[in-house]
Amino acid sequence: MFGKLAPLVRTLIAVGGTVFAAELVIMLVMARLGLVPKSVSTALWDAALLSLISTPPIHFLIRHPLRREYEMRRKAERRAEEAGRLAVTDSLTQVLNRRGIKITLLQAIAQSERYHRPVSLALLDIDRFKEVNDTYGHQAGDRVLEQVARLLAETLRAPDNLGRYGGEEFLLVLPETGLDATHVIAERIRKRVREADFEVDGGTVKLTVSIGATQFQSGEPLTELFARVDRALYEAKESGRNLVVAR
Repeated sequence: MFGKLAPLVRTLIAVGGTVFAAELVIMLVMARLGLVPKSVSTALWDAALLSLISTPPIHFLIRHPLRREYEMRRKAERRAEEAGRLAVTDSLTQVLNRRGIKITLLQAIAQSERYHRPVSLALLDIDRFKEVNDTYGHQAGDRVLEQVARLLAETLRAPDNLGRYGGEEFLLVLPETGLDATHVIAERIRKRVREADFEVDGGTVKLTVSIGATQFQSGEPLTELFARVDRALYEAKESGRNLVVAR
């Protein structure tokens, strides 16, 4: 309770002290000029009385407009934060969208270059996802994508980042992770997807994923990095799907 009142008490003391000091100076100057009787006690009582009377309304007049302005500014900041979040979030799966995961990758690469630490990425594609849409409809397909995204997010480690790269593709950015460790993580994801049941209207479906993985090489252009992970994913697809290829 006292903690909540402390700012109010400090404000009242500050306003009251300012009014008291100002009025005291005015009274003393007027006394020196002979405009009021020369009495320090009178000046003190006058300043104290004015401070007591004027502090509450002054505080009200100052504090409430400032408080309204502060609340309006906070609301604007929250709206801006929400708009920024939505700009990098996939509306369906609620993971990062293509733009968001690319920004995250660039940040991870910058940290990798600065501190000479590894960073890897994996590109995941749901095998034969078109069949889900054709058989159960696009709404069911959307629900399956949501479930896959949730499973991926649950499987990844805290520092890892996940984004929907497009359609049924997801991009994983793995800081502080070399290629061998990335292969292990990708295999764990592949197995979890294969073993899971994904709900569709009136039942469940089984899915598999193909994953291409690679590690960023210091100084290489982003185009080369994506070309390499694309080739790895393509190789996984061409080799029979439900496979991880790391290169």
